[in-house]
Amino acid sequence: MRSNKSIKSKKIAENETTKIVPATQNLKSKLILPISILSASIILGGFLYASQVNKQRSIERQQRIKLVAEKQEAEIKAEQENKEVETKAEQENKEYIAKRKGECYKLYEKESEKWNNEDSYSYNEIKDVCTITYKNKDWKEGEDLFASWVDKDGDGVKETYKEGKYFTKDY
Repeated sequence: MRSNKSIKSKKIAENETTKIVPATQNLKSKLILPISILSASIILGGFLYASQVNKQRSIERQQRIKLVAEKQEAEIKAEQENKEVETKAEQENKEYIAKRKGECYKLYEKESEKWNNEDSYSYNEIKDVCTITYKNKDWKEGEDLFASWVDKDGDGVKETYKEGKYFTKDY
């Protein structure tokens, strides 16, 4: 009996196994499609995410390059404006100096007509002064050429101003 029972139990087990195998195969075939869709979605999503991150980095890099270029353009423009301002200031200064030299020459001519003892004139750009050099009509040979302070009483203190052959006036 044992052999019948064991044969029967083998058959029952085989029947149950054959029933289980189609059920698992059926379950596998039902799950394959959703799993495939899910895994494909995850892979595609990963690729899309990676491409978006790369795209964002590229946009940020382009923006940084653009900002650097704009900054350089602004610096170049500022330098050009500074050069223009400096050039304009230099030109105005040259024009002012030319004007002042002309005024100095006119003053020299006017003084020459008035006194007739002018020797020369010059314009000092640093001090912005016109200097006219006059000849001293009272000068005698052997005296100092230019004005100086003199000690007349011999006490070592120079208290008297004595004009030389030439004296100057600043205007």
